[in-house]
Amino acid sequence: MASNLQLRGSRPAFAASRRNAVVVNARLATRRIAPPSAAKVKEAEQAVLSALASVKGRGASGMDVVNQELLNVAVEVLERDGGVPGPTTLPQLDGRWKLLYTSRPGSASPIQRTFVGVEAFKVFQEVELTGDLPRVNNVVDFGWWLGYLKVEAEASIETRPLPGFTPRRGAGLPLFGKSFAYPPVRANSRIDFQFDKAAFYIKLLPWTIPYPVPFRILGDERKGWIDITYMDEDATLRIARGNKGTLFILAKDLPVADLKGQLLAAIEAQDEPKILSAVALMEASNPTQRPAKSRLVSGTWRLLWSQQAEDASPLQKWGSSQSKNYQVIDAKAGTLENVVDLGVTKVRAQATCKAVSDTRTDVAINGAGLYTGPLKVPLGVQGTGYVDWLYLDEGLRITRGSKGSLFVHVKDDQAKL
Repeated sequence: MASNLQLRGSRPAFAASRRNAVVVNARLATRRIAPPSAAKVKEAEQAVLSALASVKGRGASGMDVVNQELLNVAVEVLERDGGVPGPTTLPQLDGRWKLLYTSRPGSASPIQRTFVGVEAFKVFQEVELTGDLPRVNNVVDFGWWLGYLKVEAEASIETRPLPGFTPRRGAGLPLFGKSFAYPPVRANSRIDFQFDKAAFYIKLLPWTIPYPVPFRILGDERKGWIDITYMDEDATLRIARGNKGTLFILAKDLPVADLKGQLLAAIEAQDEPKILSAVALMEASNPTQRPAKSRLVSGTWRLLWSQQAEDASPLQKWGSSQSKNYQVIDAKAGTLENVVDLGVTKVRAQATCKAVSDTRTDVAINGAGLYTGPLKVPLGVQGTGYVDWLYLDEGLRITRGSKGSLFVHVKDDQAKL
């Protein structure tokens, strides 16, 4: 993945997210380093989402060392910036957020350890702070055919304190995970909560199954808090730290159609920061689980936008700048052809292709030429590389090449090539 974020050596991954929570927040509160530039913040947002794209079980299965450290550095940049001020006062915070990653330290509760790491489940947090009764609910979706678990909590924030509520104090019982007690780093960034009800909603049953935890007799053990340490201005990416030292990274659960609309609008406006943000969010919401091996790969794809790596080939850079640039793939036959349509003349590069993993296709270019009617001028282009599939659906794909170039294509099977 192309990024200018600097790695800090080979020290253990996620060290910052696993430190004592007091140390983490004290560091943020006392830091005198100048805030990062807007460009660095956007780059860090993209780095976080890209690093998490291949993570299984929201972090339970671990990450490779490079992505672990990249994530650590990017999170630190975003937390130093802080994002929008006073996030708990903003109506944009309300909505359904998808959990992308949790550091899941040893202090996490048994319930959290049980469900969060299961890749087959989806985990959401529903934030409702502007309604009649502010709430924060955690939802584990077991699949459309089975049902879900919903754990509900009353919420209390600075501008809307819960009547009669006393925030949690003390470390609590080891069985439920050690809790920390320190003030929020910034004003209007903390959500205090207390769980009050929960149940399993099973699709095949006409009734709910009560959650086997008696919240009302647990006292402080049913209470907790979440500090929002970063939220972007569009309220699509959020970083939070919980009272048990856990780092959470969440993305707003927007319909894929909305994300595609944001991407296409940003491309039309040539707003590269927004393009990259939309790409990263779509990568995290890829509807095709094994894109490189999907039937959707085959077809004629028209290049809509690209970001070329510095060491991309001159032919690729030139071709990507042309308005009629296509890629024709026949996955079953294992062939791929790049076509730049110049009107009377076409530039064609032929290649073989093969899916070597669920998300990667190897490509070997074996020839290229200029074609004008029956005439052909060979270009003598050959080479090997690969394409990583970041997003794929019936009509749009996002890929990254082996040299780091980023591409957005739309399906155009009606093109006459």
